[in-house]
Amino acid sequence: MGVDFDIRFPANTAEICAIPNGARRFQGSATPIALSPTDRTKATNIYDHWGQSLSFLERSVDVSPFNSKFDWFLKPNSGVTLTADEMAGYNLFNGKGNCNSCHVDGRSTLLTAGQTDTGNTASVQPLFTCHGLANEGLPLNPRLPLFYESVPDRFGFTPNPDGMRYRDLGIGTFLRSGPQTFPDPNQPDWLHLAPMVDGQQQVMTARDVALTPPQCPTTEAGQVDANGKPIPYFQKAFFHNGYIKSLKQLVHFYNTRDVGNFEFNVTSGHCPAGTTEKVDCWPMKEVPQNLDMTIGMLGLTDQEENQIVAFLQTLTDGFDPNNPTVSTYKNIDTFTGQCITTAPGVTASTQGNETLTPTWSLTQFPCAADICNVPPLPSMPIP
Repeated sequence: MGVDFDIRFPANTAEICAIPNGARRFQGSATPIALSPTDRTKATNIYDHWGQSLSFLERSVDVSPFNSKFDWFLKPNSGVTLTADEMAGYNLFNGKGNCNSCHVDGRSTLLTAGQTDTGNTASVQPLFTCHGLANEGLPLNPRLPLFYESVPDRFGFTPNPDGMRYRDLGIGTFLRSGPQTFPDPNQPDWLHLAPMVDGQQQVMTARDVALTPPQCPTTEAGQVDANGKPIPYFQKAFFHNGYIKSLKQLVHFYNTRDVGNFEFNVTSGHCPAGTTEKVDCWPMKEVPQNLDMTIGMLGLTDQEENQIVAFLQTLTDGFDPNNPTVSTYKNIDTFTGQCITTAPGVTASTQGNETLTPTWSLTQFPCAADICNVPPLPSMPIP
């Protein structure tokens, strides 16, 4: 095992490590296990090496191969081209759709019709994230298990004492050292910024957003093969709270979130009769502050939405130009679960709606005091 692993742990180590929220149970100590100075140094070195190993893995070709169809398309003389719809989607991604302003690919963002892109391609591989934060105005998702984890588990640990009164203020909750976060080490300097970032979540990469196991070749319901037979799909949950269930819904949300006759003052599961949630009804935003207003009324047509989806599907790693129907992504074949067969009438626009859970009354379960009543208060009430 090596000399650094030869650590003399106290007899009660396993018992201490099994206690949830351990530091709070030990007067705030993050090192409640009594090690000798020598053994503590060994443990620290092991932890550092473990972190370095994870970093090396994340940068390796096993995790970040940068060999999607789009990456091959960027390579000179690769012979890989995008289809007409994929190319149109790429142009929309960098233009009318304004996706590239956050999910940056290293090129220009063109928002005016007729503009010519004179920007140079970045000298690094496109990450499709700005590593920033944004509040996209997602509705509260009542299907999250967190809302129902308000009773002690077998260890006596209660994951979410606020239950249905929990609201996710994103980085704003972190700056206040609120529930579901760790104490903010820079709170004295950063706390006053909380109302300006309430609701903002990390901008994730668009790379591999359409990645699926081979037996479920798509994330989109309603797709059929050449014989008209439904293609099994792999159900994903998009955005920070999993409210969106397909790429089509995701693009449609960006496109129509703020369209007047699509906005309703209801919660998820309560769209008015004659409307369809996620199609022509978007429920109220969980956190209405600090909205990203670069999206919401993009004016994309249905075809243009589909073209952006087609482009997003080119960002899946494991593309082999010599055998484009078989993925080379490592361990992609280890999924042993079930694909979903499209039910009658379900499309990518409506998938997931068959299991919508009606949201509880926000009046009966208002935002918890340890979230919404912690100074500095949010700039306007949170529902």
